[in-house]
Amino acid sequence: MKNLFKIFFVLINILTLCQCSAFAQVDKIKFDKQTYNLSNPDSKTKNYDYLLKDENAGNWHSKITLTNFPDLTNPTDASAQYAHEIQEKTKGASVLLYPDAAIVGFLTYPENKEYYEYNTAVYQPAKTKGLDRFSYAKRFYASELGGIEEARKKAIEFAEKNNKKYMEMVNKEAPKYKVD
Repeated sequence: MKNLFKIFFVLINILTLCQCSAFAQVDKIKFDKQTYNLSNPDSKTKNYDYLLKDENAGNWHSKITLTNFPDLTNPTDASAQYAHEIQEKTKGASVLLYPDAAIVGFLTYPENKEYYEYNTAVYQPAKTKGLDRFSYAKRFYASELGGIEEARKKAIEFAEKNNKKYMEMVNKEAPKYKVD
């Protein structure tokens, strides 16, 4: 009987450990009437990207990102720091911060301006430790829109027209998705 109990105890421990190590983020996120699929389920950094079908990490038009920051505790401070980092990283980036809601909306671009990118992100308490950031991004490629100036115009128009909508959407959807 003792051996049976030991075997049972070992099996329970193995099952528990396997469940913890095999945990993966949700496979799909529905957002703005589209389905985003998890592209990097084995992320060691707890930074998960969700892309539309037929898009990849090097070439995408819109994506959702879930990131955990285990050392952060204050959503307001985290969003303010993120806004500051964006402005330091990309001179000329447009950043709109709602610190009371811990939401940041911004337009940015790489140095070569091959695209302009609209983003909105919200910080929230994580399920286990720290803060999670839920963000939505949309890219406007110069090569697809007739040049850098057209990509910039489209990104600005999109942000002016949709920033409030997407800030409200990320704020509403973020609590449904937690990084573990």
